[in-house]
Amino acid sequence: MSTLTAVLAHLPAAEIHERFALLRAVAPDARFVLCYGGPAEEFPRIELDDKLFIEDPTLRGQAQHLQSLTSTFAALWQTYVAGDDDIDAVYLIEYDHLVLDPDFERRLRDLATETGADLLGKNCADRTSTNEEHYIRFRRDPGLQAHLRAVSVREDRERIYGCLGDGIWISRAALEAYLGVGEHPPCYCEVYVPTLVHHLGFRVVDVDAHSDLYRDVRWLPVFTPAEALARAGDGAVFLHPVKDRGVVTTLLERQAAGARAAARD
Repeated sequence: MSTLTAVLAHLPAAEIHERFALLRAVAPDARFVLCYGGPAEEFPRIELDDKLFIEDPTLRGQAQHLQSLTSTFAALWQTYVAGDDDIDAVYLIEYDHLVLDPDFERRLRDLATETGADLLGKNCADRTSTNEEHYIRFRRDPGLQAHLRAVSVREDRERIYGCLGDGIWISRAALEAYLGVGEHPPCYCEVYVPTLVHHLGFRVVDVDAHSDLYRDVRWLPVFTPAEALARAGDGAVFLHPVKDRGVVTTLLERQAAGARAAARD
């Protein structure tokens, strides 16, 4: 079985090429696909075999407080997952989420198996009755509440979860069920994805409660170049957020140097 890693990005083609080159250098056996949310005129310049243009205005700054992953999930399912029974999970990351361990797929799958998870996320937890800002925003949203009452298999149909929108691992079964509900109400992805998956009967798990895989994954602050390169040299599995282009090119150079050294040996 295999994981399909989907990379959300809006960068110019040259920067996307660099980031995908690093992903492939680190994990040459992994499967990566670009989910592009940038300007349409830039998309043809991106020289990748596996790429999708995502028609979703919430990925382009319109109604950003309602940013959705539903169109991305649907495109991935239709283009890659539905027709390939070997894919048992999708791992969705943002462009500034660096993968630094070639064994990352197995480590995520092992964690999901150990915890019984169908969704793994950073800070993935029940937010009901907390003061977390996204729970407060959506706790009385009539569209969301009606939707959950209609689809939930849980006794408590008002429970709301949340997680970081980057680094979401979702099983094939949960993804298929997510898309199978049909219409989706407008709702911020960090709330909606784990909440819907929970209400459809699947187990959602906080990575940090069971593992240090996401030790170097956070919302803010952005890693400085010095911090990012230091963590990359000290065993980080993932790094997020890393915005600096120079970090990517430096890590690419390190990978190339390591490959040359291995070839000499």
